[in-house]
Amino acid sequence: MPSPQASLSQKAEELSARLEQHKNQAQADAVAQREKARKEAIRRAMSGKTEADAKNPAPAPADKARPAPVKPAAAKAPSAKPAAAKAPAAKPAAAKPAAAKPAAAKPAAAKPAAAKPTAAKPAAKEPVEDVIRAIKLPHEIEAEKRAQSEAKATAGKTAEPQADEKSSTAQSVPPVSAAPKTGSLPTTKAAVAQARNRVFGSYAPEPEPSEAAMKRRVARERALNSKPALGRTAQVIVALVFPLLTLIAAIRLVATPAFLALSYGRPGFPSDSFGFTDAERLTYGSYGVDYLNNFAGSEYLSGLKLSTGSSMFTEGEVQHMVDVKNLIGFAYILGAVLAVILIIGIWYLAKRYAGGVRRALFSGAILALVGIAALAVFAIMGWDNFFTQFHALFFSDGTWTFNVSDTLIRLYPEQFWLDSAIAIAVLVLATIIAVIISCWPTGRRREAARLRQEARAFGIGN
Repeated sequence: MPSPQASLSQKAEELSARLEQHKNQAQADAVAQREKARKEAIRRAMSGKTEADAKNPAPAPADKARPAPVKPAAAKAPSAKPAAAKAPAAKPAAAKPAAAKPAAAKPAAAKPAAAKPTAAKPAAKEPVEDVIRAIKLPHEIEAEKRAQSEAKATAGKTAEPQADEKSSTAQSVPPVSAAPKTGSLPTTKAAVAQARNRVFGSYAPEPEPSEAAMKRRVARERALNSKPALGRTAQVIVALVFPLLTLIAAIRLVATPAFLALSYGRPGFPSDSFGFTDAERLTYGSYGVDYLNNFAGSEYLSGLKLSTGSSMFTEGEVQHMVDVKNLIGFAYILGAVLAVILIIGIWYLAKRYAGGVRRALFSGAILALVGIAALAVFAIMGWDNFFTQFHALFFSDGTWTFNVSDTLIRLYPEQFWLDSAIAIAVLVLATIIAVIISCWPTGRRREAARLRQEARAFGIGN
């Protein structure tokens, strides 16, 4: 992109060239008019008209009245005088070269006019702002043209051809103020600034930065473009922790008596075919969910009795619930550790790298979206296989299979686990969408992060 000084010089050169073209055209017109006047003077001299007649061709009736007094003078003269009068008549013929001399002298007089381009050459080397300042506005040019046409019409009737020629030449050439050859440097700079402001608007040239300023700018640019030492590592850690922490939080929200009641009460949920009422089912099922979230031992479930007096859960069912509680407890502990790591990573990025938190969370949301999509496809293709593989991954064989008449199957049927999986997927997906929307890398957010990072690099931020 061209600099403002280069653009200013280019525009000034174009205006100077146009001004020089106008001046040359005006001088050519002046020379043509002088040549026309010279030919007219020669033609009149050859036709026998005097200089006064050539200058005042308008009063024609006075010329017609002159022959009356001339005739008596011709009658009184002797017959030999006509022959003698021929000799004086030849003088005008001899005077033709003399009459031509003034005409020939006119080009000599035009030499100063021809020297105008020579005088204009220094003006081309002078500051172009003085030439620009002399250029008139459109309404001034129109007014000057009207005055010029009126002056030409008036001069054609009363003025001499030479005076008409000088006036038209003077009017055709736009006035140009010569640059001040003498004067102090501040005066010239003020004139230049004033001319620039008149033509191109307010303009203030930027001072050239010093060497120390250039070094400071380079150092700041390097600090701006550089990332903190652990910036990339912290971003990767936050991006990996975010999906796991989101999944653990969703599991904790689903493993509550409130979701159990919601699932039991939804339309289409299968009822117990072995005699549990909805109230009994909700009461006994809440015991199992509470056991997963409290610090009680296995006696919490083994001590429960049915209305018939028999134990609510068999020994195998209690052991499976213990295994599930250990797995859930590990997930809760892992979630707490990951939450601490996430908070530290976000704090570090927020303090050292502007925009790093947004980029890390956005990457983590995309990673979580890919993971939840893969699990959803796998579950939809075969729920039974997915359920089996999930239990085989976390539990030993034979410890998680029961009869349909066992209490765990009656309280938590297959439909409950399907509802739980859907609820966990919905919670995770809602969190991912919220993070993606809030962390989407828009141009406004990138610019705001760049400005914050620049402020920190320049020592403005904290």
